Amino acid sequence: MPREAAPLPSHAARARQPGHWSVIVDGWQIELDQVAARHLPPIGQAPGEPMPSLLSPYDQMIHRYADATGLDWRFVAAVIYEESRFDPDSVSDAGAYGLMQVMPAAAREVGELSFREPEANIRTGVAYLHFLEREYAAARDHDRQSLMLAAYNMGPAHLQDAQTLARRFGYDPLCWDGAMDVMVSLLEEPKIAAHLPTGYARGRSVVDYVDRVLRRYAFYRRDLPAQLPAPAVQTAAAPAGQGG
Repeated sequence: MPREAAPLPSHAARARQPGHWSVIVDGWQIELDQVAARHLPPIGQAPGEPMPSLLSPYDQMIHRYADATGLDWRFVAAVIYEESRFDPDSVSDAGAYGLMQVMPAAAREVGELSFREPEANIRTGVAYLHFLEREYAAARDHDRQSLMLAAYNMGPAHLQDAQTLARRFGYDPLCWDGAMDVMVSLLEEPKIAAHLPTGYARGRSVVDYVDRVLRRYAFYRRDLPAQLPAPAVQTAAAPAGQGG
């Protein structure tokens, strides 16, 4: 049931026109004339106060598994957004499944046999990101994250091919900007791909993927807390006659 319904002050000039209303339902302000919505803090909560769920119903799971591996939950959330838009039933043509679009080979790499359910999918995807983080531990922060994302998107074997090209052409295989991003793009050139162990890869789309995830991660870092508050624990009410 709507908690409040009132004309929007910003629409004063059009107040005589019917239908220009703002309705607040469960914290969502819906502007009926604009077909737009923006999230508001619940009544009684300060605008800057952190909320238990900020992006999806899976925030606490993401935070828990990311924190256990030392990854920033906002980085993992940015990956999930790009992979599935937080859809736990998403399936790709290549057979990637769930929130983190986990591939069976990636699950086997980190010893996971089941990755269909949302929590198992997040646990497996985070474990694989952590595996990739260790693979590129020698790279600096931005470069390491970029390499992790590229490998997550197209597979480590293709990234190894790009690193081989980097060494051949005199580029740093652990530097992303102006080096590995160029080499990854070359993986879709037929004359080059024909001589690589794992062949063709859609290199330019991988570079775009890395850029999108990192831009979203920067947005999340700016607007979301690094630590989520623990979820509220609900206790059952005492039976009648047993109160203190």
